[in-house]
Amino acid sequence: MIFTMNRSLLLFIISGYFLLSAFFSFGQDYPMMHFTVEEGLPSNIVYSVYRDSKGYIWVATDKGIARFNGIKFEVFSTFNEMPDNEIFFFQEDRQGRLWLGTFNGELCFYKDGEFHTRHNTEFLDIPFKATHMRHISVEYDNSLIINFYDPVKFVTVINNKCKPFNLDQLKDPLLPKTLVFIKKIPGSKFKLIFSDKIEIIDTNYKILEIRKFAEQFNNPDARFSVCQNQEYLFNYRYAFTPELAITGIFPVNFNAGNLHEIYKNNGNLFYTTVNGLIINDTINILKDINVSSITQDDQGNYWISTLNSGIYSLRKDFFTSTLYKNAYTDEVKYVYAYYGHVLFETSGNELFDLYNNKITCLIKNFESNKNIDRQADFGFLIDSNYRCFNTYNKDLAIIKNVFSNKNKNTQKNIGESAKAIFLSGDYIYTKQHHGVNRFRYRESGGDIEIIEGIGKSANYERIFGMAQAPDNSIWYSTINGMYRVTDNDTDGIPQKNFDSIAFKHFDFFGKYLIGYTQDNRLFVYSDYSGGKFSIDTVPKKACIWDKMYQIDSTHILISTDNLYRVLTIDPDNKFPVKSIENPYLPLHPEAICIDRTNCYFFKNGSVIKMDIKNFLDKPDPPKLFFTAIKANGKTYNIQNEMELPYSESKQMSILFTTQSFNSGNLTYQFSLSKNGNDNWQEVRSEEINPVNPGYGDVVIKIKARSKSSEFSEPVVFTLHVLRPYWARWWFVTLSVLGLFLILWVVLRYRINTLLRIKEKEHHTEIKFMRSEYKALNALMNPHFIFNTLNNVQGLVNRNDKLAANEYIRVFADLIRQNMHNISKELISLQKEMDLVSNYLLLEKLRFKEHLNYTINIEKGIDLSEILIPPLLIQPLVENSIKHGILPLESVLGQIVINIYERESKLFIEVADNGVGMQPASGRSESKYESFGLQNIRKRIEQLGVIQNKQILLQVNETRNENGQLEWTTVTIIIPVS
Repeated sequence: MIFTMNRSLLLFIISGYFLLSAFFSFGQDYPMMHFTVEEGLPSNIVYSVYRDSKGYIWVATDKGIARFNGIKFEVFSTFNEMPDNEIFFFQEDRQGRLWLGTFNGELCFYKDGEFHTRHNTEFLDIPFKATHMRHISVEYDNSLIINFYDPVKFVTVINNKCKPFNLDQLKDPLLPKTLVFIKKIPGSKFKLIFSDKIEIIDTNYKILEIRKFAEQFNNPDARFSVCQNQEYLFNYRYAFTPELAITGIFPVNFNAGNLHEIYKNNGNLFYTTVNGLIINDTINILKDINVSSITQDDQGNYWISTLNSGIYSLRKDFFTSTLYKNAYTDEVKYVYAYYGHVLFETSGNELFDLYNNKITCLIKNFESNKNIDRQADFGFLIDSNYRCFNTYNKDLAIIKNVFSNKNKNTQKNIGESAKAIFLSGDYIYTKQHHGVNRFRYRESGGDIEIIEGIGKSANYERIFGMAQAPDNSIWYSTINGMYRVTDNDTDGIPQKNFDSIAFKHFDFFGKYLIGYTQDNRLFVYSDYSGGKFSIDTVPKKACIWDKMYQIDSTHILISTDNLYRVLTIDPDNKFPVKSIENPYLPLHPEAICIDRTNCYFFKNGSVIKMDIKNFLDKPDPPKLFFTAIKANGKTYNIQNEMELPYSESKQMSILFTTQSFNSGNLTYQFSLSKNGNDNWQEVRSEEINPVNPGYGDVVIKIKARSKSSEFSEPVVFTLHVLRPYWARWWFVTLSVLGLFLILWVVLRYRINTLLRIKEKEHHTEIKFMRSEYKALNALMNPHFIFNTLNNVQGLVNRNDKLAANEYIRVFADLIRQNMHNISKELISLQKEMDLVSNYLLLEKLRFKEHLNYTINIEKGIDLSEILIPPLLIQPLVENSIKHGILPLESVLGQIVINIYERESKLFIEVADNGVGMQPASGRSESKYESFGLQNIRKRIEQLGVIQNKQILLQVNETRNENGQLEWTTVTIIIPVS
């Protein structure tokens, strides 16, 4: 069973976790993802996580296991032939077999989509019963040692052979209590590691050598850890390798009894403990959670399992990011970064400073603004001298230095709520809904002087965007264009270069003006204020643009309604835009701020600080694997090459899977070629359905990309489709001999002239009828396709994309069925009904509740054994819809198809409760037959002559007592004996 993780749900989980995660590092946290049963895990009790050689993350729980590819969890249990649902760990050997550490002690491994147990793999049936497994170790000679909870019993696995061992023959009374681990060494020997010594024994249990430990290794409670193929011993004080090399020293107050596993990466030691994940003895993540194991995916991200809370994931460079939980209340309205300080104000009228990883409230409740409306528009600005300018409701307040507790604010009623503030010399500019206000602030006197309003035109234009240019001039946009204001202007000066552009939002980045319009087009103006300038339109993206933030001199971060995007200022490359897929970041933050090295995201009371290099790194493309071929109800595991019979290649499905741990919106392309030339086509799911590729060598390639990556290197698979019998030499030889035999028979029949002439006339007549019959069949094909394409066009014209996509998918199936059926004189009734079912599904998609249908097939009728002309029933159904149901214009429209047998005759009825056999415009009042019905009647007449059968076509109308039409029924009667 597969659980698909919805991407928007994942991002919601991440955002919520910023408030709920609990881990400690000098007062700092790290952003992470959290997965539980709600995201597809079989249980929240997770014993371990493991990365296999292909890059999948495997999850062991008490209710089955799961394989994770970064996008979805695939869950396995005893329903998939596993011997036990409670699995403690995994270990992959060098043959690619993934061994499961079962609770009941049964041997089991997974390979090529199948679980191997003692029930289907003989060598896994061991002669003793044991409690659950403790460790599985890959040895120097590629063999395995499987160690059980009963320490005196273990099994070695070499290739496809198991050999059990029982250490009771050593006759050591302390053996079960002090044995820690078993290793294999050259010479068919075993190294038994005890709590105070090492014994070397042979396969006959003879002790060859005893080595005493140094004092620091002696510990009756010594234990062993295997985490992602890393093996460590540890006691109360030290962690060391199986060769007794010290790799870690625990703090004095460290409780080794709480330690589960040890993992080392890039010089960092990770300890999974009852009280969280400890890193390098200094950092404690998930402090109050029982952490069981840790591993990394192929991209370096950390995956952490817990015994009560599912699994968590940390970004590979999580040390470069910080999460500040519960940093503020209310909502952040403005952020300003300057020389290491990140100042931000909330809608609760509080000003905070984030500096040196510490958040301080500088101002709490401005004295004159205690009763503010938190939903009202307001402006906020802090300049390089740390003067603070605020507008709440209709008041403008100024604080000389936000870091001084002695300053009192200056305030003035400005008559209208402002949405933004800009400074130019001694002037203050504020943005209102319908104009710009300008003030002069006299710092010496502490007063605020209103100069005049700017941009309040007679037609009361609304101001959309407003920004300050590098020359300190103020620019604003309305529905009629762009305006520029300097300290010497009394009104906004229209900018002719922007007459046709109405920016909803814009900003200045050096010599570039970048903004987007009301219709969501993103523009880049170069040298916007000079006489010569250029305009570039950024190619459309599947997003709605929002705010823009400068990362550095050549990169702009833009928030959108779905993903973050980075615009690169590169005129030679038409200003490319790259999507950023970082599942560790929240979408739709309250505010974003970027300083020289970090980007800050504010949401739900928490602040995330992330190194800006994360936005500029080139992401790894997804990884792809071919998994299986399905053909004729059979499933074949894919190797690099394989053979397939021609008969099974006509309708096959090629399955593949993806790994992508940092992205979820993937695009796939595949190529099928026989001549070495790639023919790339897009595929929407992890399944390729080639249509009759023919025999010979077929090279199949797939590649994928995310919204933020390039295409991956193609994965190649060669399929050898075997020659069909009719293309082999013996069949060609027999065909030639058969042809000569036919010629001999024809020449012999020419002896009797009279019989020859009569036979020829009869043959000619039948041949003519068959040709005409086939021509009538062929005539139905374009007629059917023409009507169907008209239906698709109608859906597209109504902009019903979802219905049109579904319509086209089912139509594709119809085309394939029609191509197989129309070239044949007779097809099975089953194939015809399959086509009719798909056709009705198409029309149902189109007309929805105005079309209802029922198909009744009498029990005992084998549709696959009955042969009829192709397109015999579909045109009758089409007639009923077009001439009966649609003119009815009612949700009560009903079509009923009945197939039954009476007295060695097959009856096929198509009935509808529509308007009946109404005349078309310009025709007489007499009943008429449509083109399709006329064609079917003629084909039935020809078929009756060819097959020497009496096939009937009847049209009846059923009326009630009042003479009102109830049903119009078209019946085809075919003899079956």
